[in-house]
Amino acid sequence: MKAVARWLLLATWLGCGPVSPALAAAAPAPTLQAAAAQTLPRQGKVSYALAHGADGFVVGQVLHTWEHDGRNYRMHSVTETTGIAALLKPARVVQSSQGELSAAGLRPKEFRHERVKGLDTASFDWTRRVVSYAGQEDKIVAGTQDMLSMYYQLVLLGVKSGALEMPIATGRKLESYRVEVLGEEVVTVPIGKRRTVHLKTRGSGGDSIEVWIAPELRGLPVKIRFTDRKGEIFDQNMQEIAVQDKP
Repeated sequence: MKAVARWLLLATWLGCGPVSPALAAAAPAPTLQAAAAQTLPRQGKVSYALAHGADGFVVGQVLHTWEHDGRNYRMHSVTETTGIAALLKPARVVQSSQGELSAAGLRPKEFRHERVKGLDTASFDWTRRVVSYAGQEDKIVAGTQDMLSMYYQLVLLGVKSGALEMPIATGRKLESYRVEVLGEEVVTVPIGKRRTVHLKTRGSGGDSIEVWIAPELRGLPVKIRFTDRKGEIFDQNMQEIAVQDKP
């Protein structure tokens, strides 16, 4: 259960080194679908079963919710242990992001990461082009996201090939992630078989994140895999989805 607790503390998307604005600006551009074809639904709720190891033993659940009015958005994510894992090592991580929708996609304003041992936050000032966190400021470039909004920025971008450099504010630091497209795959999750596009990024500490996004489900992630530096694998597999386009 130590591995489960560590995963919850990481809450995914950690550890790819200091961001370089010059590198972010110079990264090879991916092939993108038209933004109109990949618009984020007005409201949505997606739940994932959190499984550990090659055998896929379910140790928790993840619930993502969001809403937007075409100008502003709010997102929320709750990850917690369930069943035996909850009895042996109860843990809960809550993330939230709010900001604006722009021609370039999501533009976060505030991010909160409530973890087991504390609270991390990040505040974005797009007029000054800086993000504030942990008592310091860093310069940001267009397209900078937080640890939650980045999933949905990928939805809006509709990445199909190539690679994408995406700066991410974690609440503790500013990281640069290079997201590469590995190709199309069919994956099986609790909601059934889905045709997906497989994306992957690797952290400087040896951790890696893989995301399978499903074009037929508005580009939403149906599977997310975190592999830590010790080789421990955690999968988030979509088990329920509900979206609504009407205001």
